[in-house]
Amino acid sequence: MVIRKLAESCRSLLWTLAVAWLALMPIQQAKATPFSFALMGDQPYNNLLETATDSLIQHMNQDSNVQWVLHVGDIKGGGEPCTNELLTRRIEQLQRSEKPLLFVPGDNEWTDCHRASNGGFDSQERLAYLRKLAFGQPTSLGKNRFPVRQQTSAPFPEHLMWRHGSTLFISLNIPGSNNDLDHPSSRKTSKAEVQRLFNVREKAIDAWLVDAEKAFSVGGADTPTETVIAIQGNPIDGSAGLFSNGYKNFMVRLVKYIDATKRPVLLVHGDTHRFKWDKPSLKKFGGTSGTDALFFRLEGWGHPLVNSWVKVTVTPGTDKPFQVNSITQGTNPAN
Repeated sequence: MVIRKLAESCRSLLWTLAVAWLALMPIQQAKATPFSFALMGDQPYNNLLETATDSLIQHMNQDSNVQWVLHVGDIKGGGEPCTNELLTRRIEQLQRSEKPLLFVPGDNEWTDCHRASNGGFDSQERLAYLRKLAFGQPTSLGKNRFPVRQQTSAPFPEHLMWRHGSTLFISLNIPGSNNDLDHPSSRKTSKAEVQRLFNVREKAIDAWLVDAEKAFSVGGADTPTETVIAIQGNPIDGSAGLFSNGYKNFMVRLVKYIDATKRPVLLVHGDTHRFKWDKPSLKKFGGTSGTDALFFRLEGWGHPLVNSWVKVTVTPGTDKPFQVNSITQGTNPAN
């Protein structure tokens, strides 16, 4: 009995290590060979628009150059109930993508579930349920999946890491609603507990970025040439900046990451629902002119503009590796 249990434990460990190794193995391609992924987010916000989101996913899937789809969170409206049935249906919708699909948790599907209109749920309980639905396996979503690394040791299985060629991708649970620091009475949670949970998540995010930085210190042909970091909340010009800012520490950490890797970084987010493709300065977070030169920011379309998506083309190893195009249904997705 003891020997059998030991063998089963060894097999489980070997499987975990194999998945982690595969997730960070560069997908075979030359460093300078461009590739593309599709960006969407902040939809659908009601049952009537589910068919529009289905159509948009199909449109992105038609582009033969797109390797996968990235959904940066908010798979339900801010006033929709956070029921098991609704969350399950929306994740199943993402699973129907023909191409692999990566999902980043948004505030609407866990942070804001305490609202009366959302059913008065406990936010942490809803996050646990979301993890079970979308992050139960170390793979992407979609009909054709690929392996990813998960930060299961923290445990924050929604924090992912994967590579395509020499490009490193990281996703982090940094949602809207001031990065889960909003504290209305409907939360039924003490402010001290909200802050404690925030601190735990921040510590996990820091550890995940430290893990990513190690890949740049190894040297050799497998060293990443750029990083794409995907989150849901808008940490630069979102509404939280008008009040207390739950994103400041992350932005300071992002500057540290850019300075450590000395390679271009693209921050991708949703939350404010309007296409933005720019290079905001990071100097107020401790950055320099050198940091700013390496930093790029992209926000995709969101509700109610659910007939458009963003195509991101990466040319690895170049000084400006990211090319961005906003695409609307009714046009040729291959353009």
